[in-house]
Amino acid sequence: MDNIKLKISKYQEVLKKYIYGLVDEYNSSLGSDKNYHAIIDLQNNHFQFVKMGWSKGRFSYGILIHLSIHPETGNIWIQQNNTEILIDIDLEHLANVPKTHIVLGTVPDDMREHSEYAVA
Repeated sequence: MDNIKLKISKYQEVLKKYIYGLVDEYNSSLGSDKNYHAIIDLQNNHFQFVKMGWSKGRFSYGILIHLSIHPETGNIWIQQNNTEILIDIDLEHLANVPKTHIVLGTVPDDMREHSEYAVA
């Protein structure tokens, strides 16, 4: 169990850095209205990259990316990706997360076994 706790702790830092990096990048991009935010719940291991704020008299809110860490395996789950960002590739190459520690949560259970990624 200690190995799982260490894995979770490591991946919490990886995902915090990743999400905060996206927020910084998007908020500093040319023409940005600075409405990108991180929502991070370390107790339950959920990490979200969201866009929210007022634009042209209307309030908008949307979850762009939702990642989580499974409490029993310590694997990173890609729960939602409403962007063109290749999160799995970023995690692999930028943070050295093995494919066997990434679950494509947006892929049906019976199809995950055909990928190079973890199934649960």
